[in-house]
Amino acid sequence: MASYSLPRPSANHTPTLRFHNKPYDASKLEKSDLFIYHVLRVCDLINERKSNFDGLNMLVELSFGDQPQHSIVIDSRSKRTNILERLPEDTQADLATKISPEFVLDVMEGRINAQQAFRLYAQPPCPGAFASRFSALGPPASVVSRDELDLESLPKPTENIQQIKDDLKKWGYAFVANALTADEVKVIRTALEEQAAGERQAGIAHMASLHKSSEDEPDQRVWNLVNKGDEFLDLLNHPLIDAIMPWFLGREFGLFAMTANIVTPRSTSGIYMHTDQMDMTPNTANHPYLLNIFWYLTDVTDEKGATRIYPGSHVKNVAPQQIRDVGGSIPAAAPAGSCLLLDSRTWHSTGINRTDSSRPIICLTCCRFYIQRMEKHDLFLSEETKERLSDRQRALLGLPPKQTSNGIDKRGWGSIYKLGGIDAGRLRVAV
Repeated sequence: MASYSLPRPSANHTPTLRFHNKPYDASKLEKSDLFIYHVLRVCDLINERKSNFDGLNMLVELSFGDQPQHSIVIDSRSKRTNILERLPEDTQADLATKISPEFVLDVMEGRINAQQAFRLYAQPPCPGAFASRFSALGPPASVVSRDELDLESLPKPTENIQQIKDDLKKWGYAFVANALTADEVKVIRTALEEQAAGERQAGIAHMASLHKSSEDEPDQRVWNLVNKGDEFLDLLNHPLIDAIMPWFLGREFGLFAMTANIVTPRSTSGIYMHTDQMDMTPNTANHPYLLNIFWYLTDVTDEKGATRIYPGSHVKNVAPQQIRDVGGSIPAAAPAGSCLLLDSRTWHSTGINRTDSSRPIICLTCCRFYIQRMEKHDLFLSEETKERLSDRQRALLGLPPKQTSNGIDKRGWGSIYKLGGIDAGRLRVAV
């Protein structure tokens, strides 16, 4: 059973529809019985797949609750992994962590990425090599390090759309040269910095410190940019969207989110290697769910916190050995006005900005038509912004077109199929 469940049903409106006495009705189970069932299921899966832990050379105590009987010990210190009921006498575990069994099942049955589960739900958090061995895809291989690559063959800024597509397919990222002029960069950067300052002054700014040390200032995230000025809305008219998104994501793609990440200067920390579809199910490397466009509003260098990327990590079951370290990644450096395109399967991290000035970047992310948007535009856009949207922008945001008469399609761009009667209400004829 998955960790996620809906709220309990309310009473049905139709008295004769009761759905009683179903043997699979989990709401009738005692929580303690359900917990024990999940613990036993996890232990069975770990025993079945214990060879996945071979080579870790660790003694790990994995607890599912507060009682000793609700734990398991994974001993991979010898050639073959052994599963124990308790720690050997006078022995201390290399790692001891606690996590609800439902989350482990989500990982081992392919509903959530192992790194996310053991980062968000384990206490203490323990993403990394141990977590990766629970993956439903099997133990990942190591990512290819920069020392193993021909750096001259890696993507470079270009306006050749075929080269951009080829780079995306081969490496999981690409650069677009001269996407914005110097004047356009100035206009958009000014709008972003003023918006960020306004949110700080209003006390509503999202200051992100999750992956930074206590000595470093937090970075600032600015969400839902489409609601925060015409300069950001205008980016939705950029021809790069038309040139790359339908090819990469297919028809009916939409805007997943449009955010900014302003990395603070003089930092010493902040690395967290991840992929952008870690939270999406099924957990797969077979196809991407998203494509990011990072708009560079300053010259982005390694020293200034360029995004760290593992080239080619998008098409294989791989993971970095070190999640909180740059490791063998490369910096995605490019001049202001460039764009970085990033496949959602590619392993990457925000870089560390060691300069004396901030690193502002806008991230415009699009998704396949069946993916739920991160920013729910129908809820979080003001009525004033909605009135200003063109039909193109409304289509990207999943909103119906303004005109709904004289033959204009009321269903909007967000429906692939011609669904007769979809906008009707209750309409009954006795039969």
